[in-house]
Amino acid sequence: MDNRRLEQESVSKLLWEYSIPAILGTLVFILYNIVDRIFISYGLGRLAIAGTSITLPIFTFILAISLFIGIGTGVIISISLGAKNKEKAEKAFGMAMFLFVVVGILFSVFGLIYLDNILKLFGATKENLFYAREYMKSIFFLVPFQLMAIGLNNILRGEGSPKVAMKMNIIGAIINIVLDPILMFYFNLGIKGAAFATVAANIVVTLLQLQHFLGENCKIRLKKEFIKFDFDILKEISKIGISPLIMQFSSSLVVIFINKNLNIYGRNLGIAAYGIINSFNTLTYMPIVGVYQGSQPILGYNYGAKKYLRVRETYIKALKAAFIITLAGYILTMFFPKYMLKPFIKNDLELEKMTLEGIKIIFSALFILGVNTIGISYFQSIGRAWITTGLNLYKQVILMLGLLYILPKIYGLKGVWLVFPITEILTFVIVIFFVQNELKRLKKIQKINLH
Repeated sequence: MDNRRLEQESVSKLLWEYSIPAILGTLVFILYNIVDRIFISYGLGRLAIAGTSITLPIFTFILAISLFIGIGTGVIISISLGAKNKEKAEKAFGMAMFLFVVVGILFSVFGLIYLDNILKLFGATKENLFYAREYMKSIFFLVPFQLMAIGLNNILRGEGSPKVAMKMNIIGAIINIVLDPILMFYFNLGIKGAAFATVAANIVVTLLQLQHFLGENCKIRLKKEFIKFDFDILKEISKIGISPLIMQFSSSLVVIFINKNLNIYGRNLGIAAYGIINSFNTLTYMPIVGVYQGSQPILGYNYGAKKYLRVRETYIKALKAAFIITLAGYILTMFFPKYMLKPFIKNDLELEKMTLEGIKIIFSALFILGVNTIGISYFQSIGRAWITTGLNLYKQVILMLGLLYILPKIYGLKGVWLVFPITEILTFVIVIFFVQNELKRLKKIQKINLH
């Protein structure tokens, strides 16, 4: 697609064209994560799902690094293409590939050496440590492929290829879903089989993504001479990528404290319940990420081209789309939770009861999650990532960690669940303030440019 369309085509049409593939891609990604948990929970029981829930912070760390590199590079590419600077876009891409490989290898080595210590730090118990260890051993072997599978999709969107990114997600999901039952049950590999399926999907997706960037249909090329360390590019990636990095790292920290509180007030049952609830949370959250991913190249390109009214229009429409998604998720989880639980829980009434109680509390403020997420993420799309970083630190560190320290001591397990809606409500108040100021700012600088 000709990138000039990003500053000429109808914003609604572009947002639809870019967001739908991203949303479909994230929904497929969600599907194979949920299917993973269904096979583990339904087939191997509550200790297995508790063990994999313990590993969630590790996956979040991996996600944090891939988003740091991928989103940081994707935004630079969008803005550079908008400013008609293709060489800078390709240099940023080369630096990203260097980082994926080097950081991925370091992560793998460190993870394999200190695996048990990491899992115990994150809240593993004697009962679920075996499952957590068996699952992560295989994952840690090939972290570079996991970083690239996630990060390159953000770069695909940054260069203006959302449909290719969607295809990559779909292919990865299909491979994972097909291999899960075969490896887990037919070959009797149990939880190791689930890990092998994930690793295989990441390898195939990465190879296909690289094939795209070496082919004729790409808008930026992967050039050998640019695959090297570049300090100036790293500084630019860091300015933008620091926000998702901090968000995911702080999210990992929050999950660690959640698991530790669950271990005190709910034991393995509470950890298993949270693992299932988190699948529902992902089901609503990831489509919002799809809206953001769809809007990011439109925002970045037009900001680089100084088309500020188009930036404003894209921002408003992305906020509305995200609100509709979260409202639908709110209705689904609040009124039909039992139907959603059926695939996860087999003859375990105690686990079902605890999970239902958690869902009702956690998702009571879900309908404002979309506005919060898009409102916070917007600023990194236009290169003002320090605002996104500050808002994420306010939400994840000040609010969530602060509330996790106070509420469980007062309300026990219910206090852990209450942290989520209270955090969203208090975040919403601040986000609305920033949203209103940003919309005014965009209108003002557009007028100045016209004069």
